[in-house]
Amino acid sequence: MDSHAAYAPGLIALLIFVLIVLLQAALVGAGKAKAGLVPGSEPEADYDNALYRANRSFQNGVEIMPAAALAALVGVMVGVSSWWFNLLLGLFLLLRIVYVVIYAQNVGKPTQGVRTFAYVAGWACIVALCVMDILRLL
Repeated sequence: MDSHAAYAPGLIALLIFVLIVLLQAALVGAGKAKAGLVPGSEPEADYDNALYRANRSFQNGVEIMPAAALAALVGVMVGVSSWWFNLLLGLFLLLRIVYVVIYAQNVGKPTQGVRTFAYVAGWACIVALCVMDILRLL
């Protein structure tokens, strides 16, 4: 494990992100059950509906998780700069938390607002890590 110790902060950030998505899964599932929705169904698309926003935030986390995990895995395997690795995954986690809170509180416009900025900034962290991985592989 010593060879991976330098990556521990970034890996912990990624694992915290996974735990957040898992917590969202439980909360959304409970919310759907309370609303009488059958498993696998979606709440009506309405940004004024807290369950719809929670479900969309959860789904978005599920969608980006494989990319974040793969970028991190490859980064550790190829030995990218641990400083950049930890910074990018730490920022990613922070931005994902901001994203979830903004979505839950329905802050800003549904599109092109502060939530979009938080999403794109977190997405850019994963893109940057992927580029670093690729450059290291070349």
